[in-house]
Amino acid sequence: MAEHNRASGIFGNGGAGGIAGSRSPGFFESNWPIFVFVVLGVLGSLCIAVGSQFINHFVLRHRHYYIHDPNLYLLAACLIAPVVVVFFGAAFLQAAKAGLGVLPKLKWYHALWALIFVSGLILRKRAAGEATSAPVDSAAAFRVGVVTLVGVFLLVRLFLRRTEWLQSLTKGLVGVLTWFTLTAMVSSLWSVYWQWTLYKSCEYAVDVGLLAACVLVIVDEAQMKTLFDWTWIWYGLLLLSVWAGVLYSPDQALSKTFEAGESGIGLIGVQLVGVFPDLAANAVGEFSAVLGAVALARLLPIDRRGRYERIWYSWLLLAAFTTMFLAQTRSALAGFCVAVFLIFLFSRRVLHGATIVISSAVLIIVTGVGELIMEYLERGQSQGQMLSLSSRLSWWSVAFSKFMDYPLTGLGMWAAGRFGVLAKLGLKMTATMHSDWIEILVGMSFWGIIPVLTLITWAWVILIRAVLRSRQDPSQNRLSLEAVGVFGVLTVRMVFMTDLTLHPPLHFFAILAYAEWLRRRSNAAYLLSRRPPVTP
Repeated sequence: MAEHNRASGIFGNGGAGGIAGSRSPGFFESNWPIFVFVVLGVLGSLCIAVGSQFINHFVLRHRHYYIHDPNLYLLAACLIAPVVVVFFGAAFLQAAKAGLGVLPKLKWYHALWALIFVSGLILRKRAAGEATSAPVDSAAAFRVGVVTLVGVFLLVRLFLRRTEWLQSLTKGLVGVLTWFTLTAMVSSLWSVYWQWTLYKSCEYAVDVGLLAACVLVIVDEAQMKTLFDWTWIWYGLLLLSVWAGVLYSPDQALSKTFEAGESGIGLIGVQLVGVFPDLAANAVGEFSAVLGAVALARLLPIDRRGRYERIWYSWLLLAAFTTMFLAQTRSALAGFCVAVFLIFLFSRRVLHGATIVISSAVLIIVTGVGELIMEYLERGQSQGQMLSLSSRLSWWSVAFSKFMDYPLTGLGMWAAGRFGVLAKLGLKMTATMHSDWIEILVGMSFWGIIPVLTLITWAWVILIRAVLRSRQDPSQNRLSLEAVGVFGVLTVRMVFMTDLTLHPPLHFFAILAYAEWLRRRSNAAYLLSRRPPVTP
């Protein structure tokens, strides 16, 4: 355990900072996050307000930078640049040092995890008609080939008895996912596009098989944390590709700058999207919220003694929030707020959280920032558009009517939403129903809802129990807090996007892997305690 506390992953932590017998910290030492977050909250809110007005007025209305006094901006740049360079340089050094530490910890399943992630990258968009007329183009062939490679590798390890993960498929949370996958596979018998449902079911089965293998071979918190780190690395790299798109193709990356009128989309006029690989603003916002929750959880460890790379995680939190802000994804922001609440609650920083909320409310009332916040949340939409959840309610209404026509079977998982509902509405470029629950309901009826509801409820029970009971185990405590924060984001997003059912749901599976690993370890410890003592 001591080695694990000293170890440092790519998003790792250093050794424990507490020393037995040392003096108790003073008030400021133990409550410094209150002052830091209040100051940062005030400054951040003012910067967002002023910056948003500047972008809206100068960039969107005049479409060019209108500089009255270049010397003034030069002076500001000279003052700010050194601070930014030093802060970013320190964060980069901490991340690079931690990154070198994670490489020796990688095992065979990390390579498969990365391959599954790459297989899910969207290299092109195509309409529903193209997916039916030519289902296997070059991009689809790449995806099928990578998923097949992972499946074959898992089968080889199974047949050689190197990793007997088949039995692991039937246990606990993984068993519930297997139940869901088999039900989806059966739905291909009556699917509106049975080939699509069957392939997607097989693809998802490979994902679940890899999850079962990972849970089986991971033996301690250090390896589980490495799986977390590996997952967040890939999502972080994906967000870096989004920012790279801003540099080489700003017109595409800053989507719809002037399509919604002269003032653009909402308060800031743009939505940040990925150019290559293609990444919708919803996904950009969600992945930013996940990484923001990870950064906050590691900045505020439950035991308050673990010394993380605070500069790196502070920079990561700032970068994640900035990316999420530019993506203008309301449900991702709501999920992040839920994660922040849970992290402060379960890290026993209720006073800090209450201070932030009260100070933010006072700031909004005094400065009038509330109007800007509402304008940002409206995103240039009318009240009717907001109440329809950006047309989602109309989609879901049609989907529900389709479900009522086939209440016992649905129209086939993964095919019902895209080909049975959205294509009929003329939305040929929209791939999902933008809700896991609606996608499952119209695809498999209640036969799919029951296992997913069981899965989410069971996972929450395990994670909350772990975060409450693990105060004597700092490493597990940190992982539990992080898992609760990320799972809070994903649970909210399930209502508005397809997170669990969209290949590959690795951010979801990482949390489920941890919850199932905790469950199996707890059961093993219980069975061990029930063994009769060995008499000499």
